[in-house]
Amino acid sequence: MKVIVKKDYDEMSKDVANHIINYINNKPDSLLCFAGGDTPLKTYAYLVEAAANGQVDFSKCSFVSLDEWGGLGPETKGSCVETLYNHLYNKLPINVEKQVCFFNGKAENLEDECKRVDEFIFNKGNIDISLLGIGMNGHLGFNEPGADEEMYSGVIPLDPITKTVGSKYFEEELDLKVGITLGLKHLLNSNDVILIANASKKADIVKETVEGEISNKVPSSLARKCNSSFIYLDEEAASKLENR
Repeated sequence: MKVIVKKDYDEMSKDVANHIINYINNKPDSLLCFAGGDTPLKTYAYLVEAAANGQVDFSKCSFVSLDEWGGLGPETKGSCVETLYNHLYNKLPINVEKQVCFFNGKAENLEDECKRVDEFIFNKGNIDISLLGIGMNGHLGFNEPGADEEMYSGVIPLDPITKTVGSKYFEEELDLKVGITLGLKHLLNSNDVILIANASKKADIVKETVEGEISNKVPSSLARKCNSSFIYLDEEAASKLENR
C-alpha cells in the first residue's frame, strides 16, 4: 500500500481527484465505484470541475454503487444514492440512466439487488477504481469487522458503531438495521483500491489500517494485500503513523 499524506483535506482531495483523472485518461471506459459519506465530497467537486474544463471525459465510463442503507432511497437526504447523484452523477455530462448501476435500498428483495449489481460488474469484467472511505471501525462500504473476504455483494446487519456514526447523515432519527454492499471480493479485486481519511478522529483506525495486523477484523487493513492500493490522508489522519 502506498501512503500519501497531504497538508490538509483540500490538498488530499485534489490529489485523489488527479489520481482518478489520470487513470480515466489512460482507460476511458473505466468502471468506477465511489463511496458516499462526507470524506469524498471535495474530491467529487474537483472531478466535476475537471469534467467541465475538459480535463477528463466520463462519457465512456460506467459507475457502480458501493452500498446503500436498507430501506432508504433518493428522497432521504443522506442516503448513499442521494449523496452520489446530487454531488457527482447529476453534475457530470453523462447519461445517468445508462452509465450508473446503483443499489436500490428500497427493493422488496435485497438479495436480488445483490445479484443484479454483481452481474453488472461481471459483465464489465472488473472494477477499475474503488474509492473508499474508512469507517471508524475499519469498515469498507458495509463490510463490517469480521466480513467475509469471499463475498461479492450482500445484505449485512449493521454494526452498532456504524449505526451510531451513520446517524449524522440524516435529518431525522431512522431505524437502520441492514446495509446492502459490494463485498470485499469485488473491492479488493479492483485494479486500483483508493482509501481516503481525514481529520484526527480517524487517526487511530488509520494506524490500524496501515501498521496493524492484516485481518478482516479491520477490513480496511486488507487493502494492503492488493497489488495496487493507496491511502490518501491529511496530516491529522496520519498523525499516529510511525512510518510516514
